[in-house]
Amino acid sequence: MRFQFERWTPRNILMPAILIFLASLLVFSGCTSHRPAPQTPEAAGPMILVDGPSLPTISFGKIFTDVPGGRVIGYYYEGLEYTRGFKYKWDETFENETRELNFQAQDLLADAGYRVNDGSLGDLRLEGTIRKLSYNTYTYKVSFDQAECEVRWELFRAGETDPYFTSMTNGAGRIADSKPGALRAAFELAMRRLLADEEFVEKVKSRK
Repeated sequence: MRFQFERWTPRNILMPAILIFLASLLVFSGCTSHRPAPQTPEAAGPMILVDGPSLPTISFGKIFTDVPGGRVIGYYYEGLEYTRGFKYKWDETFENETRELNFQAQDLLADAGYRVNDGSLGDLRLEGTIRKLSYNTYTYKVSFDQAECEVRWELFRAGETDPYFTSMTNGAGRIADSKPGALRAAFELAMRRLLADEEFVEKVKSRK
């Protein structure tokens, strides 16, 4: 009996490679509903405390959000492997929570020693824009919510429309079963990092 071996051609070599690639895609797509355990947010560093009476007054303008309505910002994960469940989308409830951050920002400025003008214009105006935001819920043994944000800060002189100082900081917060608490904790860490920035402090002092 004579055996006939198939001659290898570029097509013979390419087809198995394509099949292996497609199989790997199927395996990968089946794993996208899981994610590793979330990392614990870092603690906030110390704010630089300032001598308020020697500084110009500062008002906090507003927290803006640069997150389109309906955008998916996170998921509900459960179980040991953190299996992904329903989605969280940016909507009115999240928008309403960000309005409360205005008061939190004023309190943090006051805690650091700044002379804060509440409800009126100061010598300086600080504004923050949340550019990126993620919000996820994890349920395994202990249930908690975790938020992460990126905030762009702009410092204006009174009567001016162009900022003379800009900065970007990140923050993350984890709270048990509390959407507002997780968002506030993430924002607080981001702002504490701003208030720990020596350049920001010097810019405020230079306006005197």
